[in-house]
Amino acid sequence: MRKIFVLLMAAFVATSALAVTPQFWRVRTADDFLSGDIEGFAVTSRGELRPGPALKRVAAFNDPFVLTQTEAPNGDHFFGTGNDGKVYRLRGSDMKLIYTAPEPEIYAIVFHNGALYVGSSPNGKVYRVDPNDGKSSNFFDPKQAYIWSMEFLPDGALAVATGVEGKLFRVAPNGDSKVLFDSPETHLRSLAVKTDGTLLVGGSGKARIYEVRPDGSAHALYDSALNEISSIYIDKNGIGWAAGVSNVLPSSAPSKPQPAKPGSQQSSPSGTSASSEQKKEESAGNVEVSFSFEDQAATQSQSGGSGELYKINSDGFVEIVRKFDKEIIYAISAAPNGGILLSTGPQGRIYQLKDGELSLLAAVPEKQVVSIATGSDTLVTTTNSGAVYRMDNTPPAKAEFRSPVKDVERFSHFGHYRIDGNGVTDGRVAIAFRSGNTRNPDATWSPWSGTSMTQQGNIDVPAGRYLQWKLTMPNGAPADVAVNGVTVAYVNRNVAPVIDSVNVQDPAVVYITGNYPASPQVVEATNPDEYGIFTSLDNPRDKSEQPGKKVFRKGYRTVSWRAHDDNNDSLRYSLYFRPKATDRWLRLRENVDENSMNFDTSQLPDGTYQLRLVASDIVDNPDNAMTAVREGIEFQVDNTPPAITFTTQGDDVVIRVMDKLSPIGRVEYSADAQKWVRLMPVDGISDSPDETYRLKRNAVHGKFVIVRAVDSFYNVATESIDLNP
Repeated sequence: MRKIFVLLMAAFVATSALAVTPQFWRVRTADDFLSGDIEGFAVTSRGELRPGPALKRVAAFNDPFVLTQTEAPNGDHFFGTGNDGKVYRLRGSDMKLIYTAPEPEIYAIVFHNGALYVGSSPNGKVYRVDPNDGKSSNFFDPKQAYIWSMEFLPDGALAVATGVEGKLFRVAPNGDSKVLFDSPETHLRSLAVKTDGTLLVGGSGKARIYEVRPDGSAHALYDSALNEISSIYIDKNGIGWAAGVSNVLPSSAPSKPQPAKPGSQQSSPSGTSASSEQKKEESAGNVEVSFSFEDQAATQSQSGGSGELYKINSDGFVEIVRKFDKEIIYAISAAPNGGILLSTGPQGRIYQLKDGELSLLAAVPEKQVVSIATGSDTLVTTTNSGAVYRMDNTPPAKAEFRSPVKDVERFSHFGHYRIDGNGVTDGRVAIAFRSGNTRNPDATWSPWSGTSMTQQGNIDVPAGRYLQWKLTMPNGAPADVAVNGVTVAYVNRNVAPVIDSVNVQDPAVVYITGNYPASPQVVEATNPDEYGIFTSLDNPRDKSEQPGKKVFRKGYRTVSWRAHDDNNDSLRYSLYFRPKATDRWLRLRENVDENSMNFDTSQLPDGTYQLRLVASDIVDNPDNAMTAVREGIEFQVDNTPPAITFTTQGDDVVIRVMDKLSPIGRVEYSADAQKWVRLMPVDGISDSPDETYRLKRNAVHGKFVIVRAVDSFYNVATESIDLNP
């Protein structure tokens, strides 16, 4: 550890003139890694970045959406697409279009007893399609707007989940059908079948999970707080898994007529079947689709979406296993090495949940992974654009992790990096950096730095406000490599403090935080201290405290200020004063950290003075301290009481009170040592250094009268009035 510390400090020797205290950006938790862009890496729930399973694109489509898939016992894979209602067959590496439905969307497809069953939407049907030549026939017409999911039951019947009336149909092998469950949902969105024929059904609208028995009896197991149960899966142990999402499906059937599609003709090499011709004629009465996966994707990109993973225990108890912020779970399937796989959007991620730990296995650039199936192969399909990927456990050909862009908040110099983990030495992991001054990387950023093959070293990029790094494995992806964290050091360029405000309080106002008596409003004088002529009533206090209790003390002034430092450096303050129109600043206090100061001005001559406040970041930058200065703040000193004179005019006693500097405040009189009586000036307001007051002679004649005047600096003058003959 000492060696690491020395290396880190050495990296800052060259920049010590800028600042002393480095800051560190650490990426070391699962959430930290999940916020980056991942290709070829997996992220474990323990916060490790490991080589992920290989993910190879095996097919790309002109169709924008690959919505569903199924596998035949011989290993053939079939894919249903939108928005042209096509069905493709993948045999080995050969992808072939075998069927085109009259309707534009294929959301459900299953294989059973040598035949392919295709559910089309909207206002579609279930078609029985030959998997080899693509010939088709009508199998079932639910007279519903959408066919969302289909599963075969143990007795050979087909369960069909539909919308917008939320009905579940049971279709016998001969095509006879009945409503098995008429739900309160707008849509029945997902299905899974237990070994005894009991169905788990997910709704959209009320977003409930139902258990439906073979006799049609049903009850709700769970009422989700989200909008839709998008997928249900039952694992080999009989445990159910379901995904709740915030999608909102249409609440009514589409109604705009559309003509027959030119593409509704069957496209296999065997030619067009009679049933396909019949469907093409029937399609003239169909309606235009009002909902597609494109609508879902657009909604997600605007709102971010959310998802929840539920575990359905064998006794029917449903619990939330994991919540996903701004991610939608589209499909659940078995993981080849145990646990379950989840496919999500809008970041195109594939997760594995095993033994209670959730790991990110892979991500695809298409951003929406809407189906996943594990059989002879693990295949995932995407939308926005349509593609099929095969996932296996061989090392990926390429592994790259790009960190999120780090805003270091100010123009900064970058110092040292360190990669922590297992197997990250000897060039097995490489790192590169780039920097810039815009929030998103663009052409104005620096190019990626040269790749560094060492576990720690210097960051060779220009100074800037934003930084990004990427990890790669230049010599392949050995399974024992695990990156636990990456630490990047940087130092903000030092900037001068900013003085936001300086205020001189009214004369005689002070704030104290000591244990002074609560009742008196006048604080007793203190002896002069080592600071010379200025005496403070309070010890320095922490700058984060409130100003304190407001009290009054004649001759004192209080200065308070606010300042900040964009580097978050500690600030020290020095306060100076001078008589106005002179050049020499005199010290009041130096190198203090509080944000206010009170001082005794009773030893100063009357006059106008100026203050100078200096804020410095010298504590954190001893070699290159920067300062901010605010000066020219004026205050007055008035230690001379006003003068009181009087004359008589007829029946009045005219009292005149004058002060050299400050306005007259309060004037009052007392006759024969009785209570003080307030006098009002002749002009009605006390706002000048020269004020006149009147008393009736008969009110004071023959009495002992004292007049007391106080100016705005609390200087007090008294004078007696003798009207005796």
